[in-house]
Amino acid sequence: MAGKDKLRRRHHIVPRFYLQRFADQRGLLRRIVLPGDVRHSVSVTDATVAKDFYLVEEEDGSRTDRVEQLLGDFETEAADAFRTVVDSQVWPIPDDARLAIACWAAFQILRTTVQRQSGAELADMLFKLQMGAGGKPQLRSMLRKNLNREPTEAEVEELWTKVSDFDSYAVAPHPNSHIKTMLDLMPRAAYSFYERGWSLIRWKRKALATSDHPVVLVADPDRPQWSGVGLRTAGAILVPLDRRAALWMEAPEAADEQLPGTTAMAHVYNWLIVGQAHKALFHHPDDDPLAGIDLPQPRGRLMGGYEQVKGFVYPDGMPPISAGDDLPTS
Repeated sequence: MAGKDKLRRRHHIVPRFYLQRFADQRGLLRRIVLPGDVRHSVSVTDATVAKDFYLVEEEDGSRTDRVEQLLGDFETEAADAFRTVVDSQVWPIPDDARLAIACWAAFQILRTTVQRQSGAELADMLFKLQMGAGGKPQLRSMLRKNLNREPTEAEVEELWTKVSDFDSYAVAPHPNSHIKTMLDLMPRAAYSFYERGWSLIRWKRKALATSDHPVVLVADPDRPQWSGVGLRTAGAILVPLDRRAALWMEAPEAADEQLPGTTAMAHVYNWLIVGQAHKALFHHPDDDPLAGIDLPQPRGRLMGGYEQVKGFVYPDGMPPISAGDDLPTS
């Protein structure tokens, strides 16, 4: 295990090799901070960097950067695959390059700040639902166990006042939780990407942007909007490979093909890329791929339902539900 002073501390949420494909010869990108009021140049070395983002805490309290190193290994293989497919234009896509890109895309969609924030919001809502449903009886039982005595009414009331004020706190899971989920889901995500039909689209003049969440899940128009978009249920997956090329992953039965990019396609793809961005977009300093696209506010809370959770508070505990009863709404 590397010593503390040797740990890799500056972690790229989006790899440098990938961002370089949208940068100029000096390694500079144009960064647009949503909603677009702040625009400036940034080096690929400094873009999307988060300190200690992938450090893992061991059982003894020490930290290791082995996951950051693992991601680096996959990035090295993906960089070679990008050169094969995009630069050398090898077609059909060799199996090893296809696998490397599928693995990179899977890690890329699972490793971002979006995924960590989504996991934290889910944990926060589940905890608050539990507290709201259990009410004071649940807190009294918890205090009795922790204090090894019967709690006073004042102690129960004080704790209830705190835990039932949902807006005053947020539950934050340990970063290890996100990393474990990322590692657990990656093989299935990679397979779901690998088995799709891949279309490689190239442009000669039009350009693409990318973002801090560059792998785009495109909704299936045949599925109800309320069902959301997941890795398996997405109608398509869009991956901007560089400023002049994109990968469009369709249904598994679709055939692989190469297509010339059109102006309309570039506009639609950039619109989709904008829609998936978390906090920032990036493009080549000489390009203007976002012209004509309204930029949204940065994504705040990612998961819906929090307002409903705030109303799920039962001081005396949630009443039992009998067969045929309507679910309580307050």
